[in-house]
Amino acid sequence: MANTQQGGLTQTIDLILGASSQNSFSVGDVLESASHRGFGPMLLVPALVTFLPTGGIPGVPIVAAIVIILIAGQILLGRNTPWLPKRLRKIEVERSSVDKVLRPAKRYTTPVDRVLKPRLGFLLGAVGIKVTALLCIGLALALIPLGPIPFAAAIPSGIMVLLALGIVAKDGLLIVIGGVLSVLAVALMAF
Repeated sequence: MANTQQGGLTQTIDLILGASSQNSFSVGDVLESASHRGFGPMLLVPALVTFLPTGGIPGVPIVAAIVIILIAGQILLGRNTPWLPKRLRKIEVERSSVDKVLRPAKRYTTPVDRVLKPRLGFLLGAVGIKVTALLCIGLALALIPLGPIPFAAAIPSGIMVLLALGIVAKDGLLIVIGGVLSVLAVALMAF
């Protein structure tokens, strides 16, 4: 079963920013720094990067979608530790582009972190986590066609932020909200 630990958005941003001291960092650098905390942060990191203005960087939504699908798929398979292919881990992003967005975002994430708390724990059991992983896969698949449209990926990635943050903070209420929004998003896309 996927392992989870409590954390929040600010802690995840710090994790991304601290992933490398170089002028750029790779997907592997970021995910390696998150992997010791389980699957939740590994879903949250690409969803958050796509939700924030960094999602407007060409190619970011598609890479994030692939990472999310791979990580969520491993949750469904019951893996205990996350894995990504070497080729995907080597994709690099300029540090300055990410810093410009993530550092100022911390001003907004700190108040959000204050309302997070463990609740509705039954939604974080084996079945609940797998349902959440399925929702993340569906939403990540929606990122692929939306990727070339600037900032169109914000809606599905925002919902994935809620779902992944629910896992990270052990807050089942966020999973409920993310699940409802997922159904609404699918209904809107169907029309």
